[in-house]
Amino acid sequence: MTPRSMSHVALCVRDFDRSMHFYRDLLGLEVSQEGTNTEAGEYQQGIYQVINRKLRFAILRAGKENAGPFGMGEDVPVIALIAPAESPPTGTSIKVDQIGISHIGFWVKGLDAVYEDLKSKGVTFAAPPHILGKTKAGVIRSAFAEDPDGILIQIDEITPA
Repeated sequence: MTPRSMSHVALCVRDFDRSMHFYRDLLGLEVSQEGTNTEAGEYQQGIYQVINRKLRFAILRAGKENAGPFGMGEDVPVIALIAPAESPPTGTSIKVDQIGISHIGFWVKGLDAVYEDLKSKGVTFAAPPHILGKTKAGVIRSAFAEDPDGILIQIDEITPA
């Protein structure tokens, strides 16, 4: 297999509206598609803990709109938010040193201003802006926010070396 780009990251959330507010209104992602999935196809039964669970979903993108299905395409970073419609999901978010997808990251310009803006809107941060790494090509500065379910969101910027 030779991947050409990342397709999407899917996040299961407890409260769809609360998470939509976070990702759409606070982080600025655009909604490409929103809807419900009332029944999984027979081929998908193995990906759910509860068979035929009713779900709400949204496809959120960063960047330009794409004409592909659900606004998806090889050049469009996409997050799929998924929330069970009738009963909350089980489990908890994890930290970086645990097995599983621990966080997702976004590039920004002006990390310090983004950090202050999100903090003023009540976003919790696990780590404030800091230098993550330095190379001859530049410096990566990062901060780690927490979404409403505690999922870590890494916010990065590259500055000159």
